[in-house]
Amino acid sequence: MDMIIEGLQQRLSSVDFKNAVVSTRHLPELRRDFEKLLEEKSLDRNFYDEIVSRYGLQWHFDPPDTIPPAKSVIITATPQPKVSLEFLLSGKGYYAIIPPTYVHDTDKKAADVISRYLSEHGYEVCDALLPTKLLAVRSGLARYGRNNITYIDNWGSYHRLRAFFSDMPCDDDCWQEPVAMELCNTCTTCLKECPTKAIQQDRFLVNAGKCLTFFNEKADEFPQWFDPEWHNCLIGCMICQDMCPANKDHTAWIMPGGEFSEEETVMILDGVCKDKLPSRTIEKLTNVCMLEEYDLLRRNLSVLINKQKRSKT
Repeated sequence: MDMIIEGLQQRLSSVDFKNAVVSTRHLPELRRDFEKLLEEKSLDRNFYDEIVSRYGLQWHFDPPDTIPPAKSVIITATPQPKVSLEFLLSGKGYYAIIPPTYVHDTDKKAADVISRYLSEHGYEVCDALLPTKLLAVRSGLARYGRNNITYIDNWGSYHRLRAFFSDMPCDDDCWQEPVAMELCNTCTTCLKECPTKAIQQDRFLVNAGKCLTFFNEKADEFPQWFDPEWHNCLIGCMICQDMCPANKDHTAWIMPGGEFSEEETVMILDGVCKDKLPSRTIEKLTNVCMLEEYDLLRRNLSVLINKQKRSKT
């Protein structure tokens, strides 16, 4: 059986994925890890309930019955850059960054590679809705940073995680206690640079309810205490990642994601219903996985454009 798991690793590695495989017998412990965060109020219950409501993100720690009894969990990671978009307005170009993890077109690729390989050996696979960061650290695939983001050797935090259930046996694995990067023992850069003070000295789990990402992923108006100068991405935030010494070799990894004409930019800023957008605009947004986030773009893009206008005066 180890040969099949090793073969899976080789197959995924050939298309630039890393992975780990752990037994489903660890799922009760993974559930306890997560519930402990809520019990100790390291993870605020109201914040968690809002995230569940917003994304339908209810973790499923019990294996599904859609495949034969699941015996293993496969966690994959793929390198992912920042994506840069250009928006033309009044004859000038304005740029917006999409951080790593938001472009999810690699999820299907991972599923297809795993499915094809395991089917050759008589096994099945299906999606697993599990806390992937915690799972990646527990499996040894990644380590935590002080900013509660996962880091992988040679990729830093520039990667996307995905989890799958399989009936492939896994009798031996690398399940371990959560491990943080040694660098974080002496480095406090992200703590000092976080504008909302979501990263704190007395706790290693980021206060997600104060994180800029939490606010610009929801359609509500920004709190009055927010400084527009803090905003740095079309969605999410890159401040702590860009400042992190563990990412020093990766921060310049930016891929162009497309250009939006003045007409397209004005339609987005005017809040034109996405169903009324030209097909070319829909295609551009779909290519960077932003069509599903379209309701946020009017506000977030407006803030970024105004910020860049101020910097040019």
